[in-house]
Amino acid sequence: MARIVGGAAGPHSPVVYKLPWEESGDYVAEMEKVRGALKEIGRRIGESNVDTILVFGADHVQSFWFGCFPQMMLFTGEEADYSIGGNKIMRLKNNRELAEELLFGLVEEEFDVGFSQEIDFFDHPFTVPLYWILQGADNRDIKVIPFQLNTNVHPRVKLQRCYKLGQSVRRIIENSRRNDKVFIIGTGGLSHYPGTPYYGNVDEEADMFIVEKLREGRVRELTDLGYDWLDATGNHELGSWIAAAGAVDVKSTEVMTYWKAWNNGYCVVWFNV
Repeated sequence: MARIVGGAAGPHSPVVYKLPWEESGDYVAEMEKVRGALKEIGRRIGESNVDTILVFGADHVQSFWFGCFPQMMLFTGEEADYSIGGNKIMRLKNNRELAEELLFGLVEEEFDVGFSQEIDFFDHPFTVPLYWILQGADNRDIKVIPFQLNTNVHPRVKLQRCYKLGQSVRRIIENSRRNDKVFIIGTGGLSHYPGTPYYGNVDEEADMFIVEKLREGRVRELTDLGYDWLDATGNHELGSWIAAAGAVDVKSTEVMTYWKAWNNGYCVVWFNV
């Protein structure tokens, strides 16, 4: 049967891919630690012979527009372009068969998930972490299943729903007759305020509250957080992490790095199963 072999979460800011401005030597050195942590995830994935990465990410009105913006969507096409700011970075194969199995299984579990067989591109919520993770995995022929999970555009998916979604994903994969070895990633965060007058603030206290809950495996306690608190602390993208943690059934969390930069609380974690 298919099985989930592990999971992780980390930032997806375009700055992690490439600095768009000049920064101090200290900033550059800390950013290299973030990238190094993502590459270490890739190295561990490679050692586990993972063949599929499922990525929970929240589009920033780049891949999808207001003509049709999905709350939840699975990509079921053969392959897709991955971009940053609309600029193509790479093209990756999808595990179409497993994506379709997840789609049908989630509908059976009363998650009304949409699907897309064609898309112009997936942008930085998916591209940035995959870029570094796949480097760490020595660019092995790993397939990717992108899962759009809306935590950015009102109305948004509640954290309790994100957690239950992850649990359903786990059940469907474990009941599959396929032989896939799947790794789950949640992307985004932690504290930051993009596109607002508050950009440049970071709520480190809120980040540490989240990190400690994850470290101790107390993920369910985080699902009670509402978007009033998440927005106030800049942690509106936490839902992708929660979905990944639910899918992995995390017992504890290794904090691979945390850095309070001037613009973002950058954190990379490994979920222990």
